[in-house]
Amino acid sequence: MDRGTHTFDNGVRVYDDHLIPVQRERYRLRNVHEASEEDVFVALVRGLPHGARYLNVGCAIGYYPLLAKRLRPDLVVHAAEPLARHREYFLDNVRLNGFQPGAFTVHPEAVAATDGTAALLDQDYGSTLVREATPAARPGFWRRVFGARPAAAPPGTVRARTVTLDTLLAHTGTPVHLVQMDVQGFEADVLRGAAGALRAGHIGTFLIGTHGAAVHAECAALLAAAGYAIERSEPEARDQPDGILLAGRRAGAIAA
Repeated sequence: MDRGTHTFDNGVRVYDDHLIPVQRERYRLRNVHEASEEDVFVALVRGLPHGARYLNVGCAIGYYPLLAKRLRPDLVVHAAEPLARHREYFLDNVRLNGFQPGAFTVHPEAVAATDGTAALLDQDYGSTLVREATPAARPGFWRRVFGARPAAAPPGTVRARTVTLDTLLAHTGTPVHLVQMDVQGFEADVLRGAAGALRAGHIGTFLIGTHGAAVHAECAALLAAAGYAIERSEPEARDQPDGILLAGRRAGAIAA
């Protein structure tokens, strides 16, 4: 049976069964994935040097990597997505848009504050890592003191491998001219795991979809302390569920 497809105004196509109702409603207002972020992203991608590296952290079904390749076929595109189902959807959409799978490098890890493993709660586009219990709240403590375990992990939770952004950049190569992320509230954790790259100037620009005013402020502070200029700061964007934080290396400095 033929599968229906959705074509965005920018030409990106995805399978309709990959979308959820709230997205379809939003696309009726403006037929792009995130109206506020779209124009920022397009301008950034068009301004990248030839053969630049672009990394999308939390790529879901691949909308932004696909758009980047449509705009700039010369870009080296990396994407990180820990949810297996979304990686499969991304590959479906790569073929749908006429690209070869080798045009994109997809990393199956969750980018986090540390290397290791973590619980990943599968909530489709809202999928998120689950913060580990503190040592005092681990099961052994509860058994000793109260004779009971803390609440079990929510249904739909799986284990995911985690890597820091520093670790991931060892595989993508440097410099990375643009890092874009949407990680459902773990944005500051990703930046904390990028201390080496920030210190060395290996990342040119960050475009971050933030989740909540506190996380937004923390990300801005971390980037400013690392020498980035905050170029756009909207904890709440009018036309999308995420905030927008845009930060670039001061004086355009980016190290190889």
